Amino acid sequence: MAAMATPHGRPLSGFDATTYGDRFADVYDDWYAEVTDTDGCVTTVTDLARAVAGDRQPRVLELGVGTGRLAIPLAAAGLAVTGVDASPAMLRSLAAKPGGSQVTGVLGDMVDPPLSEEPFDLVLVAYNTLFNLVDDGAQQQCLTAAARHLGPDGVVVVEAFVPDPDATSTDSVTVREVTADRVVLSVSRTDAGSRLAVGQYVDIGEDGIKLRPWQIRWSSPDELDELAGAAGLERRHRWAGWAGEPFEPTSSTHVTVYGRG
Repeated sequence: MAAMATPHGRPLSGFDATTYGDRFADVYDDWYAEVTDTDGCVTTVTDLARAVAGDRQPRVLELGVGTGRLAIPLAAAGLAVTGVDASPAMLRSLAAKPGGSQVTGVLGDMVDPPLSEEPFDLVLVAYNTLFNLVDDGAQQQCLTAAARHLGPDGVVVVEAFVPDPDATSTDSVTVREVTADRVVLSVSRTDAGSRLAVGQYVDIGEDGIKLRPWQIRWSSPDELDELAGAAGLERRHRWAGWAGEPFEPTSSTHVTVYGRG
């Protein structure tokens, strides 16, 4: 395969905090509505937040709220939900949905969310969102910011995939969708040494071509524990999924709950 323009081990040129959301907002709900266990997440987050809040209404912060896939049902469950996202397009989509007005949307970067000092009972970073932060130290900064916005007994909940320790550097072109009037190709490059994957969905239709870029830098569960520790947090629970399944060496995903150390 011919090499792509992006060198191995480097983030995408021209990609900033708004890029992913602004390019994916119009397809996000169609492509990712069932990407994870929404009902299980809502149940677990609600139980955790209520355990912290006691008799008052729990306050939950979701970093990288997107179109509200989780925030809207969490608000419907009776939580006071604030969602931070760097993408105006994502927040517009959230606000336009039924129930979206019940979520307080905040435009801002999740590594330094522009929030008041009022603490939250739970901070949620769901479905690999933490891995969207590819700059050096950005994941650490995000967890530090999450800890800063916690109340004394609050918790941070992170959902992410477990990286393959034997991952290799690869280039890939695959087909996501083919219809009579649309072709969506997935073009990606993975650099195992820097733990960075970048890519584009090339969305070709009768009205033209749209490029939907993405990039992630992965961390292992143990590495996330170290980052959390540096933020003054310690691991309370780790499950393989939102139903509380035991986490095993072969688990492909994890849900981890951190509290103040």
